[in-house]
Amino acid sequence: MGVENAVYIIALFIAGVITGALALHASRGCAETGVRAFMCLMAAIAVYSLGYAFELSSTTLTEMLFWSKIEYIGISVLPAFWIIMAVQYVGKDRWLTRPVVFALFVIPAITFILHCTDSYHHLYYSAASVNTDGPFPLLSITKGPFYWVHTSYINLSLLCGNILFLQKRLQTATVFRRQITVMLTGSLIPWAVFIIYLSGKGPRDLDLVPFGFAFAGLIFAWGLFRYGLFDLAPIARDFVFEGMRDGVMVLDEQNRIIDFNPAAQKIVQNLSVNDIGNSAEEVLKHYPELENKISSNEFGQAELKITQGGQLSYYNFRLWPVKNRRNRLIGKTVVLTNTTEQVLLLDKMRILANFDNLTKIFNRSYFLELSQEELSRAKRYQLPVSIIIMDIDHFKWVNDTYGHKAGDLALQTVAGVCKEALR
Repeated sequence: MGVENAVYIIALFIAGVITGALALHASRGCAETGVRAFMCLMAAIAVYSLGYAFELSSTTLTEMLFWSKIEYIGISVLPAFWIIMAVQYVGKDRWLTRPVVFALFVIPAITFILHCTDSYHHLYYSAASVNTDGPFPLLSITKGPFYWVHTSYINLSLLCGNILFLQKRLQTATVFRRQITVMLTGSLIPWAVFIIYLSGKGPRDLDLVPFGFAFAGLIFAWGLFRYGLFDLAPIARDFVFEGMRDGVMVLDEQNRIIDFNPAAQKIVQNLSVNDIGNSAEEVLKHYPELENKISSNEFGQAELKITQGGQLSYYNFRLWPVKNRRNRLIGKTVVLTNTTEQVLLLDKMRILANFDNLTKIFNRSYFLELSQEELSRAKRYQLPVSIIIMDIDHFKWVNDTYGHKAGDLALQTVAGVCKEALR
C-alpha cells in the first residue's frame, strides 16, 4: 500500500468514524423534529465513507465491486434522507405525507437493486475494470443509463435542500440566521464536490464525494454543538411562533420587517414574504395607528384601534426591544393581541352597571357618583350649582288604570323628552 493510498484510506476512515459518531449522538434526540433524518443521513455517509475506504484498500475487481455494493447501502438513500432532513429542518413537516416519503425512496430502492444485480443487465455500470495507471489501483467504471438517473436525483435533492435552506435564511429573524447559515454552508460543500467529480476535474477515478459529505458532517457537528441546531431553534421557534394567536412582527433597528407570523398577516392584510426587508412605514401605510406606534420607538404597552375592512378592532399593542449578548439593540418585536371581544364586553358591562335598563338613563348609584364629581368641581372652582327635582304627576293612577306596561312606557317617554332637552 502506497503512502498516497494510505492517506486517502485513513481520511475516509476518519470521515466514517466522525459521521458515525454524529449519527450516534443524534440518536439520543431522535424524537425531536429533523434529528431522525439527520441521524440516518450521517449513518448513510458513514457507510459510504467506510465502504469506499475498503474499496481503495482492495486490489482485485471482485473485491472492489463487493465494497462498492456496501457503499451503495448508504449512497442510494442519501438524496432521500437529505430532502427529508431539509424539509423537517425548515418546519415543513406537513409536506412529508406517507405517499411523498414513499415516492422519495422509489429511486433509491431501484438504484440499490440495479447496482447489486448489475452483472445481469449492466443498466447501472456498462463496464467495470481496475485502473492501474496511477500509484494505486482504482475501480474504473463506464456509467450506464440508470447511473445518470440516480445522479440527477442526487443533484435535484441537493438543489432542493439548498433552496429550502436559502429561503429559510431569508425569512428567518436575524437572531436565528447563523444556524441556517451553518446548514446552508454544509449543504453546498458536497454539492460542489459532486459536480467536480462528475465533470472529471478530480484526480483520476477517485471519488471525492464522501469527503465532501464528511466535511459537511463536520460543519453540521460544529453547528450542533455551537448553536444546538436541533435543540430548539428555529424548528421549535416555527411551531411556537407560527402557532401563536397573537400577531407578531420582528423589525430591525431601521424598522424594516424581518419576520412575522400568520396571525400578523390576518391583522395586516396583504402582508407577505415580499414585504420582508421593506420599511414598516411603507408596509403599514394603510394602518397609520400601528405605524405611528412603531415609529415612536416607545417600548411598552398601549391600547390600539385598527380599522379592518370598515370595522373597528381593538388591540393590546406591545413593543419590546431585541438585544444581543452584548446588550446591544439589534431590533424590536411588535406583539398585537386582539382585545375586541373584551373591550365590547366591558362596554356592555359598563352600560349595565351605570344605566337603568328600562329608561336607558343613569341609574341611582351612577347618578350619585357623577353628582358628587360635579359638586366637588363646583366647590373647587367656586361655581354655582342648580339641581332640578321633578316628579311625574298621577303616575300611580296610570299604573293602576292602564297597567305596568303603560307605566313603563310613560317612564320611557318622560326620560326621552328630558334627554332631548339636555346635553
